[in-house]
Amino acid sequence: MKKKVIVLVCFLLLAVISVNLIGCDATDATDDTKANGTEHVHQWQDVSGEHARICTECNEKQLKPEACSFVGENCELPKVCSVCGAISDEPPGVHDWGGEHTTSDCWSVTFTKRCTKCNVGEEVHADFAWPDHIWDIETQDDFMTAYACTRCEKTYVVAGEITSFSYADVLAEHQIGEPGVKQENFIFDIDIDMSSVTDAITMAEFHVTVQYDTIAVSYDEASGVWGVDFYTFDIVGGCQSIYVNPADLTCYIVYGE
Repeated sequence: MKKKVIVLVCFLLLAVISVNLIGCDATDATDDTKANGTEHVHQWQDVSGEHARICTECNEKQLKPEACSFVGENCELPKVCSVCGAISDEPPGVHDWGGEHTTSDCWSVTFTKRCTKCNVGEEVHADFAWPDHIWDIETQDDFMTAYACTRCEKTYVVAGEITSFSYADVLAEHQIGEPGVKQENFIFDIDIDMSSVTDAITMAEFHVTVQYDTIAVSYDEASGVWGVDFYTFDIVGGCQSIYVNPADLTCYIVYGE
């Protein structure tokens, strides 16, 4: 009798185990069809933050069958999978710079670079040591000539024509050491071809210290020196004469009374 009970218990245990095997986790089941003819269709759902999916019925988890989709917003940084956040083993690339040259004003320039692959932009700003004016000459009358920059508000009003003078006579008349005479410590290291009136005025203007509304220009062909006089029209005194040339730049200043 005891043997029959033992056999019956064993038979019941095998039946329970068989029932448990029928479902998503049956070892002899395929992806969609399970043991003993019982069908099971996985209900897949993406796992947040992972490149994987999980069945909501049986909790089976597997990697997603499609490959990672690597994207990058900057060529210099590793690409990242848009699905699971995995970092690509591929080494970062280099930018393919295009660019546009933009002049913001007559005193500075901004160079904008933009990568043609990732669209990352970069700006480099620099100030000019020498202004990049574009001059338009407007003769006001027989006695005045106005030089106006076409892209900024800078204007020079020059009285009369360019006259000739002797720089040697200036040095003889205004001796070094006299009050109002300066001939050293002019620091302005720029290599330019000072061949125009506006170049001479621009260079002299770096050193002018008096109020003015009118400029007179003269030139000594023998020494290549420009004389630039700054003063206020119809007011006596308070003028300043600055002498410049391409070699020594600013070389002499005489302050008037």
